[in-house]
Amino acid sequence: MLFRLKQIILFISFLGINVVLGQEYFSTFFPVNNFSMNARSMAMGGVYSGPVQDPVFSAFGNPFYVSFDVSRRSYTEKRSFPVIDMFEDVVTNNVYVLNRPAFTNISWTLGGDFEKYLRLPVSISLSGSSFWDMRYKYSEEIRASLGPGVYNRDPVVGYHLVNIDGMIQSLRLSIATKFGNRVKLGMSFESLYDDALSYEYGVNVIDKDDALASDSTKILNHSLSINNVVRPSFGAVIELKKNMSIGLSLKSFVDVEFQTGGLVPGINERTQLPGLSFSDSLSKYTIPLPQELGLSMSAQLDNPIKTIVTGGFTYLNWEDHDAQIVDHSSVDTVDYTYQSVFGVSFGVEHWILNKTPFRFGFVYSESPLGSEFEITKVSIGSGWVYDNISIDVAAIFGSIEYMYTDLFVPLSQESSVLERVNESNAVLKATIKYSF
Repeated sequence: MLFRLKQIILFISFLGINVVLGQEYFSTFFPVNNFSMNARSMAMGGVYSGPVQDPVFSAFGNPFYVSFDVSRRSYTEKRSFPVIDMFEDVVTNNVYVLNRPAFTNISWTLGGDFEKYLRLPVSISLSGSSFWDMRYKYSEEIRASLGPGVYNRDPVVGYHLVNIDGMIQSLRLSIATKFGNRVKLGMSFESLYDDALSYEYGVNVIDKDDALASDSTKILNHSLSINNVVRPSFGAVIELKKNMSIGLSLKSFVDVEFQTGGLVPGINERTQLPGLSFSDSLSKYTIPLPQELGLSMSAQLDNPIKTIVTGGFTYLNWEDHDAQIVDHSSVDTVDYTYQSVFGVSFGVEHWILNKTPFRFGFVYSESPLGSEFEITKVSIGSGWVYDNISIDVAAIFGSIEYMYTDLFVPLSQESSVLERVNESNAVLKATIKYSF
């Protein structure tokens, strides 16, 4: 098959990108599994595509539109401990708890070309989406082994619980203009605000037993809120010649300040990973989100079957933004010694019989927590057009494995061995777009 490059669009971007990490338990420390793009972009692995697929840059010459995204995020988390024989060899890993929660998100976008009305080459888009989804569910059923002669084996004696609810939402206004047919400039302002954030942690005791982490019911409920912040970004797209362009964009560093009923960030001594402690007094802490440097591209290949290729690269300077300022009597600053990270995404849209697109891609992301948390995700999807309505569907999958301490240490034991956490996650998304 003869492939001739027909269209190349190259974008160098300094953010406008989403952080894709895979460890749900750490969702209170930085955004994880954040896929705020539409279903078409997600199916093509477009996590780091920056302005390549930003609606405000592609709106010129197109009618007004409204789109809605419905996504379903789920994960399966297994926690296991090693079984060691008399020779101190690990025989197997015994899975003792399995959680499979799922969460729904809805986002929307309005936009279009306003040149006809403003007599200026201007496109505008307004969108609302989840920026930082903190929702995490952990439920561990505790059973007790009864003595000989008792045939009601392993009765339930209680539960260990972690419930993190709510998210930080984004309301984003984007404006772009063009100079001739070759240069496009744009900027956006993203307002971040909290939506029903809460953190619940504790032990629900039915019958006293040493297998529980407490001899009585203790459940802590902490509310969280943030100071609303606005995060600006800037971008430019330059056509070098027909069907060949480069682009630049910048999105700024921002501090997100949390007020809580007693959550205190810290470091897990065994793993040197982030952890939380709990206090009876109010606390505040600030999480810095760094700038992101990136490069992305889109290319349409000239061959008998229509094929579009996209790719992206990003760099996040976490090393200079790994200290959290904490306003609490027990601690004032936490240094997580994060590492700076790279991310790469790649995708293909292949048109079957020039009617139906088949899309697939992959995303590779490093983690500020270290190489143990690197993750690769694969994505697939398709779409259909009916007059003024388009429907796109997508799915993305990934998995990760790391070591961490027991979240709830039984009264009869000491936490001497690290546990293995195996997490697989998936996001399903559908986008419905109507053009006026």
